[in-house]
Amino acid sequence: MNPNKIHTGNCIEVMRQFPDSSIDLIVTSPPYNNWRNRRTQAARSDYWKRTNIVYDAYDDSKADDEYEADQVLAINEMLRVLKPTGTLCYNHKDRIFEYEVRSPLDWIRKTNAVYRQRITWDRCGMQAYNPVRFYRVDEDIYILGKQPKGFKWNKEAAKHLSIWRIPPNRNIYGHNATFPEDIPRRLIEAFTDAGDIVLDPYSGTGTTAKVAHEMGRQYIGIDISDHYNRIARDRIEGASHPLPLQSEDTL
Repeated sequence: MNPNKIHTGNCIEVMRQFPDSSIDLIVTSPPYNNWRNRRTQAARSDYWKRTNIVYDAYDDSKADDEYEADQVLAINEMLRVLKPTGTLCYNHKDRIFEYEVRSPLDWIRKTNAVYRQRITWDRCGMQAYNPVRFYRVDEDIYILGKQPKGFKWNKEAAKHLSIWRIPPNRNIYGHNATFPEDIPRRLIEAFTDAGDIVLDPYSGTGTTAKVAHEMGRQYIGIDISDHYNRIARDRIEGASHPLPLQSEDTL
């Protein structure tokens, strides 16, 4: 496994080629399996065309049981490659179908992860219209690991507290679900030192990798989309703290 690469492929299959306990920090946000909104609210199809996430090479339309089983596999593979001193930061949100909430904790609890904390990401505005609930303005960042203590931690990062008020990005780089750069920046500051390896298995257009690169960390990104990965490489090459960008592995 060589760092400072963006890989194209299924993240579980790519991670299976990485050695055990080789990654210092994982910062990631998988697709949310939001396809049901477009199906069940067809009367508001124009609204969903504007507000739903559409990916380049992934249709985000699995059955719930299949989606959650895949997430269990993915999280367990992330934990395998994570060092005992490392941290997995997993951004997700509650999902609603037929008026019932499903939490990411439903599948996180089925993994091998130690659940250390939850950060609330206040997105500074309503995510989606819902006529029967208080409008949701937040998502969660689950702080996971292999062990409950003994992980790398910069105590100065505690100043950020557990609620982060950060506006989302607005459909930049041709991808309408990109991280605000301040999210990976805070997490990298909290859980790594210079030179550590930061992995994003659902890399998208490479925000985590770019920020890690700028902060003097090594990075690995994985995404199924060649198009997004080309954008990620361009962003990294234009970043302010250049590290050598190695050739792509396509799997």
